[in-house]
Amino acid sequence: MKKIIMFIVTFIWYIRMEEVVTKAVAILRNVYLENTHANRLFVKRFQGTDHYQDINFVLCKITYIGRNRAGKMIILHIMPTTGQVITARLNLGKTSDSVTTQARNIKGKITGNPWVSFTTGEITTLGTEINAYEDAHGAAKDVCYNTLNATLKSYLVRIQAAADANTTDEQIVIIQSCGCIVQGVGGSHEQVFDGFPGVVSGTIMLIGPVGGQNIFHEWWSSPDNIAWVRLQGTVNANTMVTGCLPGAAMYFRHQLIDSNGGMGMSDVIMRRAN
Repeated sequence: MKKIIMFIVTFIWYIRMEEVVTKAVAILRNVYLENTHANRLFVKRFQGTDHYQDINFVLCKITYIGRNRAGKMIILHIMPTTGQVITARLNLGKTSDSVTTQARNIKGKITGNPWVSFTTGEITTLGTEINAYEDAHGAAKDVCYNTLNATLKSYLVRIQAAADANTTDEQIVIIQSCGCIVQGVGGSHEQVFDGFPGVVSGTIMLIGPVGGQNIFHEWWSSPDNIAWVRLQGTVNANTMVTGCLPGAAMYFRHQLIDSNGGMGMSDVIMRRAN
């Protein structure tokens, strides 16, 4: 009998709580949740469904700072701010060679890009303008540069829009996958070594600091922070680690390498794949 009563009470409480939550979030666009594995599963399951159709769930970190006099836990939400803007830049450089090299790099990266779609005609147009700029001299080179720069800037707008529209913390990956660089978070902060769970289960995306021209990125992983394995290096400031055990801790570190050798190993970070 007690179990039946408890069930009824619990069921009624659940319905009332659901009504309260639904009414509370109905007038909101963003609902902030702690970035935990359970909450990520909840968002994946319920985002855009039923009562939550017009709700944008935002996963954020929560810092626990102790308890008050009544013994209740005090928490601090680390909320996204309007200052945390990730901005894409072309990074064409100041010399003719650097402009040509970077323009061709962007052309190669946007061809068949999975994040931002460019037509065959747009790719061909960009290639023609790059060749024209490379072959031009004198005043004609300035004219060709203006044409090339205008085209690249129009493509940059679409790349930035795709990054802004992304809600899975892959804005940096999108920008760098198109051959552009990231100005940073907050408008001027330096991009640092970081990582986050990939869309595919068992994967983790690693993001390194932008190192400029002729920089190689060295990546390391470890299941226990003791035995380290050197991963495939990249010239891009991002890489995807596959084969991770979902939910298990994985440790990573990173180093920039230039013509003089390693520039110093980063601090170790720990991440878990979905």
